[in-house]
Amino acid sequence: MIDQMEWMKAVVDCRQPMNQQTTSVEPQLSRLTGIRAVIFDVYGTLVISGSGDVGSVDATPHDQALGSALEAVGLPTSGGITVENLHRQIAALNAARKNAQCPKPEVDIVEAWRMTLSDAQVECPIETVVRLACQYEARANPTWPMPGAAELLDSLRAAKTPSGIVSNAQIFTIPLVLDLLDAEDLPAAGFDLDLCVFSNRYRQAKPGPRLFDVLREALTRQGIRSNEAIYVGNDMLNDVWAASQAGLRTAWFAGEQRSCRARADDPRCQSLQPDVVLTSLMQLLQCIELQ
Repeated sequence: MIDQMEWMKAVVDCRQPMNQQTTSVEPQLSRLTGIRAVIFDVYGTLVISGSGDVGSVDATPHDQALGSALEAVGLPTSGGITVENLHRQIAALNAARKNAQCPKPEVDIVEAWRMTLSDAQVECPIETVVRLACQYEARANPTWPMPGAAELLDSLRAAKTPSGIVSNAQIFTIPLVLDLLDAEDLPAAGFDLDLCVFSNRYRQAKPGPRLFDVLREALTRQGIRSNEAIYVGNDMLNDVWAASQAGLRTAWFAGEQRSCRARADDPRCQSLQPDVVLTSLMQLLQCIELQ
């Protein structure tokens, strides 16, 4: 049996400790009643993210990271495999899918890497492509568990509060979440699979509506109304605005400087008010009542 999780272990194994960088944002805590489910963003919320988001959206050149990643998987470091070509592939794949029904496309980063290697006339098995994507991500977008994330998830799991994820994500995102609680899979970490929605699987990203539409349908099947779920995320546009459009309650996590996104220049966020503002993830337990 193929162990694909083994292919992705670099995103955890290659990490270095990162300290939480606090912000000047003041918490705004209030008691919210009737919350029956808690849904999370990942990058900048459950994990500290060096780029503030999943690496596929970061257009910064990381040539040194690429060289180290190629060497780690045994591919040539000179021969036309470039970060610029990867970014061109991502842009082309997204442009090809963008339309009224898909306003914010998301690539499958493994496909983008496969095409980048093909352009450089490098042939290798899919395992190597996945390993390369993970090795590069670990270096270009370093991550570390967000302080309080494991404790909060443990508390929700102990209270049997349904938990889920809506994230702009790639194949290597799930290992980062599992590492938080040293779990083998998402259910073991306390997450309801029906409430976990990842952009690479639907090829659409936040703040487009598709991911939250899928979540809302899953909540409905469990007898949970949208306003009985709260979404926790660091980005006022991708998280707070997008979740509020789907009728969810919202918690803006503004506790980490690298990923705190106020989006004050976006008209959709200028008069937007989250239900609560957190500067520590554990503050959420002061705002909701666990069953």
